[in-house]
Amino acid sequence: MSHFRFVQDWLEGWNSRNPDRIMSHYPEDAVFQSPSVLALGGSSDGIVRGKREITEFTRRAFERFPKLRFEVEDVIERPNRVIVIYRKHGVFAEKPGLTVEVFEFENDLVKRNIVYWSAEEVASRFRALSS
Repeated sequence: MSHFRFVQDWLEGWNSRNPDRIMSHYPEDAVFQSPSVLALGGSSDGIVRGKREITEFTRRAFERFPKLRFEVEDVIERPNRVIVIYRKHGVFAEKPGLTVEVFEFENDLVKRNIVYWSAEEVASRFRALSS
């Protein structure tokens, strides 16, 4: 599958709230690392390991944020990696900051997925906690 098709399918999976569609791109031993893991009460190291646990984490995100929607700003492609820069709507802020998500591929599947929040995104989370 091309990186373009992967990003399109991943985005449609999130925006249609379809964890099976999202997870069709991950092998059983995938690793997901994100500040969201900490924010949703996951592991203390911010890492979720294995397709089954990543799927459960995704379902919890949909439950917690029923209006969650991603809007892609940019995509950077590398031979075995895709970097997606996007905004998450329906989470904490009216105007969310940028999120950067790095997908590392092995055998055309996402072996490792790392999420980084911009300073704006982090600040919006803290404002939500203090309200």
